[in-house]
Order: sequence, then C-alpha cells, then structure tokens
Amino acid sequence: MNFSKIYREKSPLSDKDCFVVFDRRKSTFTFPIHVHPEYELNFVNGATGAQRIVGDSVEYIAEKDLVLIANPELKHAWKDGNCKNKNIHEITIQFHPQLFEQFEHKNQFSSILELFHRASKGLSFSPNTIEKIQPLLQIITMETDGFYSVMRLFILLYELSKSEDYRQLSSGGTIEMNRTNELLKQLHEFVSDNISKDIRITEIARALNMSRSTFARFLSTHTQMNFTDYLLDFRIKTATLKLKEGISIAQVSEECGFNSVSYFYRVFKKMKGINPAEFRDEYKKQQVII
Repeated sequence: MNFSKIYREKSPLSDKDCFVVFDRRKSTFTFPIHVHPEYELNFVNGATGAQRIVGDSVEYIAEKDLVLIANPELKHAWKDGNCKNKNIHEITIQFHPQLFEQFEHKNQFSSILELFHRASKGLSFSPNTIEKIQPLLQIITMETDGFYSVMRLFILLYELSKSEDYRQLSSGGTIEMNRTNELLKQLHEFVSDNISKDIRITEIARALNMSRSTFARFLSTHTQMNFTDYLLDFRIKTATLKLKEGISIAQVSEECGFNSVSYFYRVFKKMKGINPAEFRDEYKKQQVII
C-alpha cells in the first residue's frame, strides 16, 4: 500500500502553541487510517468493542482505553467494530514533540523522554493506570489558565512514565496477523487511498483476492453493512476529519468522492443529524488550544 496516500491529519496547533485538547461526546467512533507530526494521547470511555489500529496492531478495546503515540509516521485508526454504545466520551491531547526538546539532557525529564521512545510504536496502558490518571485528564479539560494546563500535562506524562503497566502495540515490522483483521485493515487502506474516486465493489474484491460474492458476505459479516452503506459511512467519517481542518465544504465534498455539494449536504445531515457547516461550527467549540 502506498504510504504517501495515508491521510495526513493537520493539527490546529501553531508554532507558538503547546498543545490542543479535544473533549468530545460522540455516537460513533471511526477515524480513517492517518498520521500527524504531533504526539497524541487518546483516552476513550464507553467504546467497548471498538477496533483500534496502531501500526500492525489491531485490537478490540475495552470500556476504557488509553493510548500514547509518539511517532509522526505511525499509522493509527479507530473503527466502530462491535461497539454498540451511542454515548462515547473521548479526550484527545496532541502536542508538539519540540515541547520537550529543551529538556533532553535534564535528569528530571529523562523518564518522560524514555516514555516517548517506547511510545514510538504506540503504548496501551492498563486499567489501573487509566484509573490513576483519569482525574488528571479531566482537570486538563477544565483548566482555564494556560500555564497551569501545561504544568498539568507535564505531571500527567510523568505519571505515565513511571507506570510499568503498559503494552507496546506495533511491532515496528511485519507480524503474522489474524486473517480477518488483516483483510479488514487492507479494506480500510484501500478505501482510504481511493476515497475521492468512484470505487466499485469488484475493485475491492479483486484487491482482497476475493470474488464479488465472497467479499460481500465478508463485509456483511464483519461490519454489519452492505458495500454501499460501508462506503458511504467511510466517506462521511473521512469528511468529518477534513471539516475539522477548516477545508472548504466544496473541497471536502470533492475529496471524499461526492458528486455534488448538495448531495453531500443531504447525506451528511441524514447520517450526522446536522449539516457540514453546523458540524464544523460545533467542532470549534470542542477544542481548546494552549
């Protein structure tokens, strides 16, 4: 798969900002495979059964999930998977790696820098660690003083750096993956690579080395959607990412494969309950840049 076609998320952070925090309630939990230069700490509550992809790791998450990604080129994504809950709470913190460069040779920050080294392949933290740091996360989302927010982020990362209850997610190489997960990952990447085009079911079936009928059964079994619904769902969820970046609605419509802006509006309103312009305005209210 051509890595250059993986979606490269653009952060709202400027060079003068330290980090951005997103505190969101959502009814679905899908992000296309993407990368971004910022390090990311992602906490999820209430998405049991959702699928998390980090590098070559594909897992179904529990009630609470906390992942740290400290690698600008580490692909990651989330999918609804088997998640049935419609009240998911997500807190995402993205920050510049350069925020810690000046502390590279300071003993007091050595454990945090080592944490980032381990997180270059993605780290998943245990339920005990999550319970310990969850109050800190909540405080950061409510803090109104920028200086104290940065200090609290340092404390949060320090607490994570002292935890021994974590797992490294991606092997950094190629591992033998469960066949179903491997096919779902290939499907996700194919649609992501070709989302602006008119994708036909025969193309995807051929890419996955399946007959059309076999692929249709596979898709229905593992996503509970037919091909048309899956593709439309994927396009809309990719569109939400692009809308968050401030890209014009007309451009988002074109890049996500909709043949007209009016059709994009109708489908978006039907699936999200609000139109693209309203979604973008609402999103701006959910982010705090420090």
